[in-house]
Amino acid sequence: MSGHVRIALLGLTPLETMGMREALRSTAAVETESFSDFASFTPLADRFDGYVAAAAVFVANLEFFMPRRQKTIIISAGRVMGEGSLSGDGGELAIMEETSRLVAELGSRDDAAGELSAREKEVIREVASGKTNKEIADGLCISVNTVITHRKNIASKLGIKSASGLSLYAMMNGLL
Repeated sequence: MSGHVRIALLGLTPLETMGMREALRSTAAVETESFSDFASFTPLADRFDGYVAAAAVFVANLEFFMPRRQKTIIISAGRVMGEGSLSGDGGELAIMEETSRLVAELGSRDDAAGELSAREKEVIREVASGKTNKEIADGLCISVNTVITHRKNIASKLGIKSASGLSLYAMMNGLL
């Protein structure tokens, strides 16, 4: 990753955008770009390392955000919600803590950490076709324990644990 973390601000009010930009600037070298709606963001989505989204944008685009939920902060009625599951309105301190967590996580991650290996993609295809771990192991000539390890790695990288979630991911990402 280059020295800068790139974060997209999606569907925020002008005041929320200003506040998030200030909070993100104070934590590290962060570049932000603001989008009023998801449609204008979609062609540029691959350029960003993290996301700050209005709750309505998040809910309307779950297929995009769920695999990236660890890299997303949600803004709802003046409250910030992220992986830390903040409750109530913690105000400025909560926003600063959550943005610091996001930037630190994005800044320290390895670029390849989120990418699936060829074998992991094969395992996802097999899961999406409805096969059990044993059937996958037999078909790929690997042990059941190896299949389970691949599935754990996939769950860690994508944040998806269920077979139905992996099937949806496979369909949405052209693996089928």
